[in-house]
Amino acid sequence: MASVNIGKKLRDARLQQNMSLDELQQITKTQKRYLIAIEENDFDSMPGTFYVRAFIRQYASAVGLDGNELVEIYDGIDEPEDIETAIQYETLDESRTQMYDENSQTKRFMRSLPAVIFSLIGLAIAIVVFYITWQDRQAAPMIQPPASEIIRDSSSQVSSESSQAPTSSSTEASSSSSSSEPKALTEVKFENESGVTVNMSAVNVANPGKLEFSAVTGPCWVGIYIATAANNDNGYFYQETIQPGQPKSVEIPAGTAQVVISLGASEYMEFKLDGQKADFNPNSAGIGPRNINLTLAYAQTEQSEQSQPQ
Repeated sequence: MASVNIGKKLRDARLQQNMSLDELQQITKTQKRYLIAIEENDFDSMPGTFYVRAFIRQYASAVGLDGNELVEIYDGIDEPEDIETAIQYETLDESRTQMYDENSQTKRFMRSLPAVIFSLIGLAIAIVVFYITWQDRQAAPMIQPPASEIIRDSSSQVSSESSQAPTSSSTEASSSSSSSEPKALTEVKFENESGVTVNMSAVNVANPGKLEFSAVTGPCWVGIYIATAANNDNGYFYQETIQPGQPKSVEIPAGTAQVVISLGASEYMEFKLDGQKADFNPNSAGIGPRNINLTLAYAQTEQSEQSQPQ
């Protein structure tokens, strides 16, 4: 075998073209460890002379050298006299190789920088949109006042007539109740639901009844709508955003036969009537707004029982 340093010639040609071993491996499809062995003239570590010749030709072709000439040198044929002078490559030292690697890393980072910036901007926009949406949901109510016909059915008309009774009679009834037997507790019952509309009823209600609202894990807007002559603007009798840890109570006007309770974020809300819990979502039918139609039947007093015809 000729004493010409084949590995050095190939390595010098590769460095002259600023080509790394990883890039050369991709071009020649030759494993990197064999390329290193060729550069170090370690041909004994190769699988065989057939592969040595093939790898030399592939390496030489990738860096612009004549592979056949180098193979002939490997086989022991004298090198042409001008082969050394024809290939005049500048040998690069280790610092230049390191500079090339650093420049390559910098270029790759600069190419990927716009994609990283756009990704961060997109993430920031998504966070802002989510926050605004959440704030809007917890802010002013988006529920419209329920239509008056929701609560003006045949059963409520009878109760509405009873609500027109003179104030003096209700005062007398309340005074006589103090001397009567203890009345039964108020019972609140879930009837049915359709979408966001829930129908409930209550019996043995105190006159006047008392509603208590408590926000559990988050703020909830509450509106109480009563269709009465005094409520000529069809607005809410009561409305407020209730915060966690700040329960509110509302007294229902005496003789009211039906109320509509509108909740914003209903999953955050619990409410009671005369101290009895009202389970308005027993079927776990979802979260969000609810319009609760609550029909009231008041407890009978001793005076009202005596006034009934025998």
